[in-house]
Amino acid sequence: MVAKINEITSLLKDKGLNVTEIRRQLVALLWTPGSALTQKEIEEALEQELGSVDRVTLYRNLRLLMEKQVIHQIPMDAQTVKYKLAGAHKKVDHPHFHCSHCDKLLCMPQVKIEENMLPGGFVIQSSHLIIEGVCDLCNIPQKPEEPLKD
Repeated sequence: MVAKINEITSLLKDKGLNVTEIRRQLVALLWTPGSALTQKEIEEALEQELGSVDRVTLYRNLRLLMEKQVIHQIPMDAQTVKYKLAGAHKKVDHPHFHCSHCDKLLCMPQVKIEENMLPGGFVIQSSHLIIEGVCDLCNIPQKPEEPLKD
């Protein structure tokens, strides 16, 4: 646990950010590989850790962490956005794999869409690709239940 706190503190300092308790806790929530949370989920988790969290403070910290490329935003659908540690991806648009069983969300390698693949006059401004499926852990075949013996 101490190693994780030290890594988070170093990450925030390397990005030129002051290390505050809300930032440290926010990054810690997203530290687990495959972890991505909505603002509401983050708010609820932080309230358990810190007592109460001001929504404006949370919003500002999410924006700042995105600007500093500590986290990135993943539009899941028209109403839902999740936040995830940026890792090596920075601001590059890249697809994500979403496990429909355990809700894990993983960054995938960048997919290059060439301009000549689009209809004439179309220009890409941004892209959001979510690949839905079942992850390796959830895809392990289950043994059929054996009938009870009398």
